[in-house]
Amino acid sequence: MLHAVLCLLLAVAAFAPNPSTADECGLNNGAISYRQPRSGGGGSKSRLVNGKETQKGAWPWQVSLQLLHPAFGFVGHWCAGVLIRPTWVLTAAHCIRNEKFSLPLAALWTAVLGDWNRDVEEHTEERIPIDEVVIHEKFNNYQNDIALMKLSRPTNITNTNVRCLCLPPSTNNTPIPKVCVTTGWGKVKPNGPLSGKLRQIKVPVHNTSVCRDKYGPAVPITDGHLCAGRMDGKGGGPCVGDSGGPLQCSGPNGRWFLAGLTSFGSGCARTGYPDVYTKLSFHLPWILKQIKIHTDQRFLNAKTIISK
Repeated sequence: MLHAVLCLLLAVAAFAPNPSTADECGLNNGAISYRQPRSGGGGSKSRLVNGKETQKGAWPWQVSLQLLHPAFGFVGHWCAGVLIRPTWVLTAAHCIRNEKFSLPLAALWTAVLGDWNRDVEEHTEERIPIDEVVIHEKFNNYQNDIALMKLSRPTNITNTNVRCLCLPPSTNNTPIPKVCVTTGWGKVKPNGPLSGKLRQIKVPVHNTSVCRDKYGPAVPITDGHLCAGRMDGKGGGPCVGDSGGPLQCSGPNGRWFLAGLTSFGSGCARTGYPDVYTKLSFHLPWILKQIKIHTDQRFLNAKTIISK
């Protein structure tokens, strides 16, 4: 219970000075030192598509969601996720349900935490089956692209390779830094294989109106979206396999918080188009409500069994 409280730090906690324990949210082992630039439009030329490898342990909340497909068998890494609590992972709803399939059955999914190089057994990984899948009830293609997965047991967050990422303060008006970082094991090239090692890229954050103008009326961009990414074709961005992964931003005290989940784009780092993320501060009430409902339901079921 103590770990759950430590990991679900909001508002003041997300930016509180002097974190008291090693397992508090948003701490990445000091592997990354990142200072926000004074002007927008920054970001490195590294990319998830032809990108820059991260340091091991740099993003300890990154999760690989692996799929056992009912028709094709075990397909391995399917989407990314992010650990926000010892028993809860956030991801994109379209990873689970889309135009081609609907696979909300928990038994088909496994979360791999503490991983860095998917091609090598590093003895830091935890493989935990998924116990429950909760898709946003109003998910529809581009809207409300968010889902929760409950782990069958709490992860060991005393392991420095596994930590929770802070949730944003509980307001949709939360200021987002001009540059944040997106991470994933997605394809290195649009027609190539998935990356073995975790990759990262710094991306500029734009006003939502930029994505609204670029994508037009056919793709409604709302307050539930976050717009980020370079548009000059030189910065790269998320690709196939990166969906559901975190767009994380550094707070003023060096702790990281979750600003968005990789949702959709016009392709893999296509020139002229930023990427669209599910905005976490907008969906925070839904997240907290679902965690409470499903936690309470488990407790109520236990009480009922005991009372018989």
